[in-house]
Amino acid sequence: MELDLHIHTHRYSGCSNIPPEKLLQQARAAGLDGIAITEHGIRWSDRDIAELKDKAGMTDFTVIAGQEIACYGADGRFEGEFLVFGYPQSLGSSKSARLATDIVHAAGGVMIAAHPFKRMKNGSGFYGSGLTTLEIAVDGLEVEHPDYDGEGRSMARILMKSMGVAGIGASDAHELRHVGRCRTVFERNITTCEMLCEEIRRCRLQAVRNF
Repeated sequence: MELDLHIHTHRYSGCSNIPPEKLLQQARAAGLDGIAITEHGIRWSDRDIAELKDKAGMTDFTVIAGQEIACYGADGRFEGEFLVFGYPQSLGSSKSARLATDIVHAAGGVMIAAHPFKRMKNGSGFYGSGLTTLEIAVDGLEVEHPDYDGEGRSMARILMKSMGVAGIGASDAHELRHVGRCRTVFERNITTCEMLCEEIRRCRLQAVRNF
């Protein structure tokens, strides 16, 4: 089963050009079996997810409500961005990575380092948690991301193996044409967020590029 676990829409992410009502059809056309919607600091309600699937006429398509949060230390230092699944409310983007993992894990959810080795545009450092991911109790990290260069991909896979956590692939799509460019292949069918979290914890998945 192939899922894209990192997608933004213009409903709650001002940086995205993706209309939610067109997202599901595009995802299916890209050969995906499901997606996760991960707005910045905002989680879609289960009711809104159900309405979106009804409007698209795709009630059999897996759509997971996740979110992407930015974390900052007590000193205001940026600690990276993280995908959250299995937490029932919007988390915003003001918590430390350590506090966020505690909150998410207490609720039975998982937290994944988003693009930890995506290079800053000016070339200095990463727009992600980088090697400090080692200090955070994440359940996985993105090892396939469209913005990685060769070194970033290599570093992500080395870190994944050293931490013994899941390595996912995701598009981080902000435009329809980018949906599914990177994806995660699961050994089992995923129909609920609870199932997704369990498969991530058990690392029963593989990250792939599709471009």
